[in-house]
Amino acid sequence: MHRNLDVGQLRTLVTIMRTGGFRRAAQALSLTQPAVSQHIRRLESLLGGPVFASTGRRLELTSRGRELYHYACRLIALNDEATARITAERPIGVGIGVSPFLEEALPEFLAVLMNLMPWTRPTVHTGLSEPLAARVTAGELDIALVLRPPHEPGSRSVGSLSLAWYGSTPSPASRSVPIALCGEPCSLRRHVLAVLTAQDQPWHLAYEGPDLPGLRAAVAAGLGLTCLPAHSPDTRALPRLLPEALPPLPTPGPLPVSLTLAPTAGAPLAEAAFFAARHVLRPYLSTEPAPAPVCPPLLAAP
Repeated sequence: MHRNLDVGQLRTLVTIMRTGGFRRAAQALSLTQPAVSQHIRRLESLLGGPVFASTGRRLELTSRGRELYHYACRLIALNDEATARITAERPIGVGIGVSPFLEEALPEFLAVLMNLMPWTRPTVHTGLSEPLAARVTAGELDIALVLRPPHEPGSRSVGSLSLAWYGSTPSPASRSVPIALCGEPCSLRRHVLAVLTAQDQPWHLAYEGPDLPGLRAAVAAGLGLTCLPAHSPDTRALPRLLPEALPPLPTPGPLPVSLTLAPTAGAPLAEAAFFAARHVLRPYLSTEPAPAPVCPPLLAAP
């Protein structure tokens, strides 16, 4: 006698783990909370035991629940890929947000993503990380590569971006260091200001603008110093300060990079986007070189 797994019930399990709770899963799936609980009870009936070891503030799977979760991710990915390929008469639109500080990696990111999911049609939006993350949460975008830790449920850490100081070395007689930054809301701005605030070296805001091109132009014109990604080709035209050039300025620590995912983003898109992000950003990351990510086999183009 065959025993069949229900993809809908498996999707509920995966959504619970990715959103962090039954209530959030119900909202993401447009189900009632009792319906979500009923899906889990049916899976437990199939397992012959509990799926969760704990359903309190921190969800924990039993050993058999973890094994089921592993298969659930694979089955959902295959189901979504098959239905997308078979039923789609036209490309499926995907809204993608990218921080301007990562724009240099955008062409390769899109190339890898389209190779994995050729039936999609991406629409790209660039902007500062905080507004992009808010648009993902609001459902206006499906995914976004942003310079911030993974705050939202289901978001994933890609790594940490190494930073360096750029600009013309101020006169040794200068008592206050001129700083150039993007305006709020900007994760990099807050990161830089937190580093400067921890030092005794006086500084002042010499330039504040709404976007990265203006910031780069201000730094190139000698208006002030700023922090930018250390290995970005976009910064090659800017003078980079050597560590010994200005001892009072602290070395900026790495800035987290994350892939923010909308609650409605399917497993195939989530896995393909994470693979593409890790693949193309490896040269930019400050931590020990990450192992080459494994291409999701169920998403590989034929």
